[in-house]
Amino acid sequence: MTTWDKAELVTLCKQKIENKRSEVKAAMSIAQDSILNDTKSSMGDKYETSREMAQQELNRLQQQLMLADQDIAVLESLNQEATTKVIPGAIVLTDQFDYFIAVSLGPLKIADRTIMVVSKESPIGKALMGKEIKTEITFNGKQIKIVAIA
Repeated sequence: MTTWDKAELVTLCKQKIENKRSEVKAAMSIAQDSILNDTKSSMGDKYETSREMAQQELNRLQQQLMLADQDIAVLESLNQEATTKVIPGAIVLTDQFDYFIAVSLGPLKIADRTIMVVSKESPIGKALMGKEIKTEITFNGKQIKIVAIA
């Protein structure tokens, strides 16, 4: 059984979120430029439509940025101690996959190993929350046994 370094996982998750934040900020800058630099043509409706689309894109990106900030806050507040029950911050080793109960990031590859980074609100997160070692759960029609919790 391989173990994971929780502090390293948190750091890598933060880096992944910070990279996404940078991409979102760059896209926001482009959307703002589009709104500011869109010159009114003789076809006023076309101008208003493109401005509105750019504004909607900007609103969507602002929402993504806010969610990324919330994810960073969640990562910073996670339990760093070893635990015997699945709680936010727990690393759950199962007979199929390893899970880090944190934020919804999906698979995180470290060297030749992969861990699924999921939130407690995700379907698998909900299924695992509160469970203990040697507990079996059924998820998507499959039996999953918890081998260890860190």
